[in-house]
Amino acid sequence: MSNLKKAAPWVLPSILTAIAVAWAVDAIGGILADQAAPPFAYSVAVLYDAVWLYALAQETAHRRQGSSARLPKVIGWVFLPLTVAVLGAHGLLAGDVLAAVVGALIPVLAKVTLAMAIDRDRTRISPRAQAAIDRTRAATRDRIAVSRAVAAARADETMAAAEIVKAAQEAEAKAVTVTHDAFERYAEVIDRHPLPEPLGELPGLVSDSDLEALLSGGVPEGVPALGTGGDSRSADRSGTGDGTPPQESAKEANNRAVAMLAAQLYATDPPPSKRKFRAAMRAEMNARGLTGSWDTIDALYDREKALPGPGGGNQ
Repeated sequence: MSNLKKAAPWVLPSILTAIAVAWAVDAIGGILADQAAPPFAYSVAVLYDAVWLYALAQETAHRRQGSSARLPKVIGWVFLPLTVAVLGAHGLLAGDVLAAVVGALIPVLAKVTLAMAIDRDRTRISPRAQAAIDRTRAATRDRIAVSRAVAAARADETMAAAEIVKAAQEAEAKAVTVTHDAFERYAEVIDRHPLPEPLGELPGLVSDSDLEALLSGGVPEGVPALGTGGDSRSADRSGTGDGTPPQESAKEANNRAVAMLAAQLYATDPPPSKRKFRAAMRAEMNARGLTGSWDTIDALYDREKALPGPGGGNQ
């Protein structure tokens, strides 16, 4: 019973509004049909009345909750005289003055009865209460906006962190790949160009006993030679202490020993490369106390290489 009592004030406005909408559709469509195709003309009429009904519905909703209905009111009052004019013009064009008057009154009566129903049904609140409601709604909208902004910022932060982690992992993977490729290239270079063999493994080295026999046979007992523990500078180059002339000087003995050492080191099958020969010569000369420059070692290598025979280059 209460629902029927609430709905009763809306019956007459609803009927009048429906009649006004139907009459407006027929009038606008009939007028525009003379200028365009009927489907297009009547679709324009339907859209016109749809906007009018939407404005009336929004005005009703706003008044019920006590909020401002300024824009729906403006649209409703603008469409009312336009609808009245269209319905009156449609009746006059048809040659029926009574139809023109009645058609023009229908939307006016619908608007008036609808306004009365809205005024009776709307919530009555004071301007102070309405202001409080507006402030609460504004604060709520602000909180919602802030919450959305915070959520968007957190999402952006999460995405940025994920991108940083992804970039770091890609950099680590690239570093591992580069390191692996470098080790592969290093191993390939070592396989193609091996380092010299250990000097102790080279065959044909002059032993200490052979070198001692060589030096003792070429240098008198009173004159020490390089490589045997003595200092050649302490000996008299013109002879020994008792006046006996030396058979061979210390420098000549050193050069002779170096030459024989070179012959021994080169006499391998196949002969060593110049790089291995130089390394072996320098190691053995340092071990035996012999002296000689790199130019001397290179000259001995070239001489051995040019000599005919099993170890030479001209065979």
